[in-house]
Amino acid sequence: MSVETVERARLSRSQVVRAAVRYVDEHGLDALSMHQLGAALGVKAMSLYKHVANKDDLLDGVVDELWTEIPVEPQDQDWREAMRVLARSLRALVHRHPHAAPLLTSRRALPGHALEVCETHLRAMREGGVPEQCAVALLRSIVTHGIGYALAELSCFQAQLDDADDEISRLRRVTSLLPADASDTLVRTALLVCGDCDMNGGFDIGIDLMIRGLDAYLTDDAGS
Repeated sequence: MSVETVERARLSRSQVVRAAVRYVDEHGLDALSMHQLGAALGVKAMSLYKHVANKDDLLDGVVDELWTEIPVEPQDQDWREAMRVLARSLRALVHRHPHAAPLLTSRRALPGHALEVCETHLRAMREGGVPEQCAVALLRSIVTHGIGYALAELSCFQAQLDDADDEISRLRRVTSLLPADASDTLVRTALLVCGDCDMNGGFDIGIDLMIRGLDAYLTDDAGS
């Protein structure tokens, strides 16, 4: 029995997928191929097809593996705090895996673990008196906010995260991104939107606005 045959027999789908996550973390998503992953595992690429159907199946597995880092059960019985924790957990997930994170929004598969997370958080809201339709709407918004905000941090706002510069430096950086003929009004708007480096504060404000908005909606609906 060859060394490769022995190694192939020792592999499992979960090991292959986890190796793919590590490879993407280290080398980037564009560098991932069945050949490169096989080499990293010490086997030929064809050996991987025993565990994944193709590269698309591998990428779907990566998404599912990322979601396993999100606790299934809410860590707080209060649905409001549970949703805050979920949003923060998703944001942290994206920052832990910046190269693989875009797959969370680009793949069309519905990972089983993600659905389990959604079900338990919907249940927490239902048990807290939130109508299911409203619970679904808030869950979608929270998941989108957690993942989308972090992806934006890694792209558009990366310079702000990396720099601890003063007000003058921020002014220069933001204005350098504007068209030369931008009006004073648009310059002011750009500074308001892009000049504030408190990304943590902005993230939490977004969560609070969604939760308070639902509370207000439910209060108005109950009084009507």
